[in-house]
Amino acid sequence: MPLPQGKPFALTPKRGNGEIVSVDRSEVMTIRKRSCMRAWSLGLWLAIAALRIVPGSGAIAAQNQAPGSPAAEAAEDKEACIRNLKVIYDAIQAYQFDHKDLPNWLSDLVPDYLSDANVLICPVCRRTGRTEQPPLADPKLACSYVFEFCPVPAGAARSGEAPHTRREWKRRQMGLLGSVVPMVRCRFHDPVLNLAFNGSIYESPMQWELLFTNRIRAAELSIRAIFGGDIAEEPVAPSTNTPAPELVRHDPSTVSHPVDLSRFYTSNLAQAWQGKPGDDLAALPKGLQHLGGVDFDIRGIVQLKGQSPALSAFPASAKGIPVHQRCQHLYFLHAACVSGKVEDGEQIGSYVVHLPNDQMTLDIPIYYGRSVLNWHQEKAESTPDKDLKVAWSGQNALSARGDRPIRLFMTAWNLAPGVEVDSLDFVSAERNAAPFLVAISFD
Repeated sequence: MPLPQGKPFALTPKRGNGEIVSVDRSEVMTIRKRSCMRAWSLGLWLAIAALRIVPGSGAIAAQNQAPGSPAAEAAEDKEACIRNLKVIYDAIQAYQFDHKDLPNWLSDLVPDYLSDANVLICPVCRRTGRTEQPPLADPKLACSYVFEFCPVPAGAARSGEAPHTRREWKRRQMGLLGSVVPMVRCRFHDPVLNLAFNGSIYESPMQWELLFTNRIRAAELSIRAIFGGDIAEEPVAPSTNTPAPELVRHDPSTVSHPVDLSRFYTSNLAQAWQGKPGDDLAALPKGLQHLGGVDFDIRGIVQLKGQSPALSAFPASAKGIPVHQRCQHLYFLHAACVSGKVEDGEQIGSYVVHLPNDQMTLDIPIYYGRSVLNWHQEKAESTPDKDLKVAWSGQNALSARGDRPIRLFMTAWNLAPGVEVDSLDFVSAERNAAPFLVAISFD
């Protein structure tokens, strides 16, 4: 799923190898995406006393299920609903790739991304005729599912302020908890079925936040806690407000802390690491430098592997970059080496953020055209994305001959106040554009 730059990110599981991962009652059931997508899972079951899952069968077991019994019917409905949720997830990913944002409603997926609108109807609703009711009901089509990132207001606005949207609320929740936050929910099952932003499917009570109280109090995820003041907890009416992206604008007064990359350097700044004489970063100021409002420790280059023969010998990833600090923002000083055609918006790599105890990881994608461009400015370069920030530009002997600058870009990523980061991985997608990293900082 290529996500828009700065949009919420994805959590990657550390175990499990089946369509449904066998868990005990302290864990959330995880449903794997199709094999062409990444596998995702996470969560803890803290609210329901027991849930029996049949490993690898694709069916949720009910005790004493006789054919045609209510228990068997409920299990069949749940299994069919899970299939619907998987199709809906794939459609949302395709929509995001094309539009660089989420849809406002699930009906926006029809017909271009969902050719069959019946996928939006849970089997329970097909039997009973029930659907979701306003204000969370889809305004265009009959739909069983709540799309949690819809633009409905998340509560009454305080005097003189625009109302916060439900989408903004959910993105703030993701900043605190990660992408286990539900994106689509079916509330016609007991327990409720949740399709998380990362693609996992898990069961929960009606208040899904109760599953994660081992990590954060449910009250801290509420509308009132996130936005402050006397904001009502329920949405009141449809709206078309668009939330601001999660890509942050750095406050120059903030004190930032550089990360030590010395163990991971593949080249020094004065080295022509791609094999072209004079093609280096010798002109880049060295040591502790203040670029783009952020303090960076600049001493070398971490180049990753790409399709170019000149970059084929570099590693595909740099894993285990130590942080061991609480962070609110991460800042990356980086760029790309380009050896062929690259599509605007193509994901060329990622930063994988490991949280403590190896419980979960956070994927921060690197998109060509939105996170970085070629470090050599090209003659016919498209208009840069508005969030693409050049932190430094200069020249080397090779670029001076073409009278075009070289440059580095800064990407700032909003985590959430006080998120503890254990380590980072820097990973290449091994495309025509291969990312390289000069420095990381955090605050």
